[in-house]
Amino acid sequence: MDIAGKVFIVTGGASGLGEGTVRMFVREGGKVVIADVQAERGQQVAAELGAEKAAFVRCDVSQEADAKAVVAKATAMGKLMGLVNCAGIGPAAKTVGKEGAHPLDLFTRTITINLIGSFNMIRLAAEAMSKNTPEA
Repeated sequence: MDIAGKVFIVTGGASGLGEGTVRMFVREGGKVVIADVQAERGQQVAAELGAEKAAFVRCDVSQEADAKAVVAKATAMGKLMGLVNCAGIGPAAKTVGKEGAHPLDLFTRTITINLIGSFNMIRLAAEAMSKNTPEA
């Protein structure tokens, strides 16, 4: 795929693997929406890359309204051609530890962000991309 001039969404794009992905897209001539809950860092990365190449939208991937705002920003920037899901958490807890059973709310939060959040972003980005005119 020719990345130049195309728009991409990167969840978790404010740091780590997501930030590296954002920087690669921009280096290759793409435009990126950084979707992350880390507002200060996300704004910093976007400002560093320049407003014509990167935008930040605060996004909890498990929230439909946040995800819709990200897709709306991306489509306003041009032709949305891809989504890379890097948002996720990996809390460590034993199934049974000194404090008792693994906290169910911690597991539920992990599933909500890593699984449901990823699907939420995929479904909304795919809907937007399905409206694109096909390319060679």
